[in-house]
Amino acid sequence: MLGVAAWMALWWLTEAIPLGATSLLPLVLFPLLGVATPKEAAAPYANELVFLFLAGFFLAAALEFWNAHARIAYGIVGAIGTGTRRVVLGVMMATGFISMWISNTATTAMMYPIALAIGALFGEGRDASRLRTALMLGVAYAASIGGMGTLIGTPPNLIFAGAAPQLAGRSVSFLEFMAIGTPIVLVLLPACWGLLMLIFRGGATLGSGALAVIRSRRDALGPLRGGERLVLAVFVLTALAWVLRERKDFSGFIVPGLVDIAPGLTDSTVGLMGALLLFILSGTTADGVRRPLLTWREARGIPWEVLLVYGGGFSLATAMEATGLAQWMGGLMTGLAGFPTFVIYGGLALIVLLLSELASNTAVAAMAMPLAASLAVAIGEPPLALMLVAGLAASTGFALPAATAPNLIVFGSGQITVGQMARAGIVLDLIAVAVLVTVVTLLYPVVFG
Repeated sequence: MLGVAAWMALWWLTEAIPLGATSLLPLVLFPLLGVATPKEAAAPYANELVFLFLAGFFLAAALEFWNAHARIAYGIVGAIGTGTRRVVLGVMMATGFISMWISNTATTAMMYPIALAIGALFGEGRDASRLRTALMLGVAYAASIGGMGTLIGTPPNLIFAGAAPQLAGRSVSFLEFMAIGTPIVLVLLPACWGLLMLIFRGGATLGSGALAVIRSRRDALGPLRGGERLVLAVFVLTALAWVLRERKDFSGFIVPGLVDIAPGLTDSTVGLMGALLLFILSGTTADGVRRPLLTWREARGIPWEVLLVYGGGFSLATAMEATGLAQWMGGLMTGLAGFPTFVIYGGLALIVLLLSELASNTAVAAMAMPLAASLAVAIGEPPLALMLVAGLAASTGFALPAATAPNLIVFGSGQITVGQMARAGIVLDLIAVAVLVTVVTLLYPVVFG
């Protein structure tokens, strides 16, 4: 088992072959080496949270097809105003919010041309160039930060939630994760904006031209109607169902949840209900054509490889636990037991952060879950808490262009040098670790008991 884990870690970190292909190793090696039966190795690939993320991909694909996500973004940016600093904040807020619900890469790809168009209005000169750099970095960083807010925001979140039942003995609901992830976004996003404004401060001015660009792009979408209206309705209802699924207990005052009506309802069930509605309901396009809100043609374009990475990570974690490897590795880390909780959380977050700067955050999260759980058992900490820290830390990585897809996309704008990204990213990495460790330390006992 140790050999297979090392093999998968090496291929995931170096991407010697595609991530999805590496994720199939357990299906071949576990039965050959007697680690697990074919059935036991394959079962984690059908973890219900794999289907939750599948539902999230379908919702995102529909939002993108009908341009509903662009309307939301233009609305947020237009409402902020046209001051240069406020425009950067508005773009980052729009990016962060959209990224909570669709992939970080898709969000960045959508906001990238908006940021380029606005940045062109900053004019010429050193100050204008610095503000353009801040704007482009803000898009990339906000996409990664926003993804930390919900279970479907980014793959590491769902890898954490999927590994929790096997490694920590409890499941994590959509709302429980939001109770931790959303405060991190609310603190880290403005902190990121403030950092960028401090590092790349400039005196460029921006007139009504920026607002005109936003207004023209929003006008080009036309009025909210037909399929777009229906897609937004399905999206909002699905998100509300995720939030309202569980029963709420406010110090003895109980607010009923959807589980009181349907006890077997899970977050995955809710997500798939919303996804299926997209295939069932029809809407009218701007050209007057009536068609389903989502067809399999768009569905084929979702990142299916990520679902295999989930399955491979879940299979790896399950086998490490079943064979005793996780407990053995935890025993090697008992020397950390004497350190304060905050220091342990911070050290783990920094290690995961460094790995995520060099490798896929999805692969890093998959590798980190069993290690974090083993460390927790060895030092007497709650496994879920350390797994949560590791999962969130895997979404950081702001210093290098290759660290995340959003970083790479904005780096291609030509507005940013590697040195500028590293200068802001290293500081933001440290701020992100401090914020997520503080939030988890303070809120974990409140949310999870």
